[in-house]
Amino acid sequence: MSSTKIVQTELDMETYRALKAMAVDRGVPLKEILREILREYAESAEKEMLREVHEDPLWKGIGLLKRAEKDESEKDEWGTVEWSSE
Repeated sequence: MSSTKIVQTELDMETYRALKAMAVDRGVPLKEILREILREYAESAEKEMLREVHEDPLWKGIGLLKRAEKDESEKDEWGTVEWSSE
């Protein structure tokens, strides 16, 4: 069971009337119409955001570097400097 959050906002009367007419036409409560609209908007916005992230040129560089050994970046001594007192 998913958790829910109650939110509250104001609408202009023109938008309210349009949404209320949709609810009456479908025979459902206004809040069901609002949930559906918000869910669809959130899903669409998330898909668009993920598309933009994956089109970022940074992602095109991943995997282009050649390594001497397969697990080179996982070694504990990777990137450490040996110091001597000489």
